[in-house]
Amino acid sequence: MPPSGYTSYMKIVLIGSPILRKKAQPIRKVTSELVHLAESMEDLMKPIGVGLAAPQVGLSQAFFIYDVGEGLHIVVNPQILDRKGSATDEEGCLSIPGVYAPVDRATEITLSYLDQRGKRRIHRYVDFEARVIQHEFDHLQGMLFVDRITDPSTISVQEGSPVGAALTQTIREKGQQL
Repeated sequence: MPPSGYTSYMKIVLIGSPILRKKAQPIRKVTSELVHLAESMEDLMKPIGVGLAAPQVGLSQAFFIYDVGEGLHIVVNPQILDRKGSATDEEGCLSIPGVYAPVDRATEITLSYLDQRGKRRIHRYVDFEARVIQHEFDHLQGMLFVDRITDPSTISVQEGSPVGAALTQTIREKGQQL
């Protein structure tokens, strides 16, 4: 667990930080402290994000939160059991602010995970919710959405992005994992 009072100085880690490239460690037990930490991450996620994984706040722990309009969900030690279908849609990431690109993802997934009470759940997700979960799941594997970009010319960068220009140049020059 993070040090006491961690949530008071929690911030989003940007691309380039080594923690974003490490596989997150499994959670041994869902505790009230973990749930409180996950709930406190919601303030960092909103208003512009719909998901946030622990590595994005500097913690190598296998959990993420998301909210697609139905309230906050806490997902601990997820495993994707099945993927079906395929669709391409634009994605962005709080750890890569101002950068967007189309990414191909499964349109339906079956996920096994622990909920906020530590109970094992298996559930099927579709469309946007499935996309969000896959994006956050990738963070727990040390993968970023830019790793899934197949055509660098499709990247769009908002003016003023703190990482956009450097990221776009790196992708075009090296064509390899960032």
